[in-house]
Amino acid sequence: MILSHIVAVSENEVIGKDNKLLWHFSEDLTYFKKRTSGKIMIMGRKTFDSLGKPLPKRFHIVISRSLINSNNDQVKYVSSLQDAYTLAEKMTLSDSWPEEVMIVGGGQIYKESLADTDFIYLTRIPGEFNGDIHYSLTLPKDFGLAYSQFSDAHPGLRYEIWSRERSSSED
Repeated sequence: MILSHIVAVSENEVIGKDNKLLWHFSEDLTYFKKRTSGKIMIMGRKTFDSLGKPLPKRFHIVISRSLINSNNDQVKYVSSLQDAYTLAEKMTLSDSWPEEVMIVGGGQIYKESLADTDFIYLTRIPGEFNGDIHYSLTLPKDFGLAYSQFSDAHPGLRYEIWSRERSSSED
């Protein structure tokens, strides 16, 4: 299983406030859809609630402290990040889901999963925002920039892909 973060971050490391995005770039939403469509997504309950409804063509593993049963066959609640990993691993091995699993938020889930992450799809949002949810732009030293491209439509908006350089002893 390959674990990837996908996140849009402002210059001052803000990703949201009051469980909402603070910017709207349709191009970035399209990028998010392209990168996550057809895949399993892991997220916290507040992030899931902020979506308003399950996103089509994706499976949602939602981490919640409360025991919740979903009546949607594309949503499964679990009680911990480890439970989310276990379920995602089982689904990628036995079902028709791709090997890459997307971690889509929130801040605490990103922080707890960073050590396990293989790729980071990072959209750099120009400007500083007043927010209460953050994502550190100081990435671990074993990540290297694999791709970077500025948006043609929105000056300052930049898409980056960071890849973890695993030592051969970890393989």
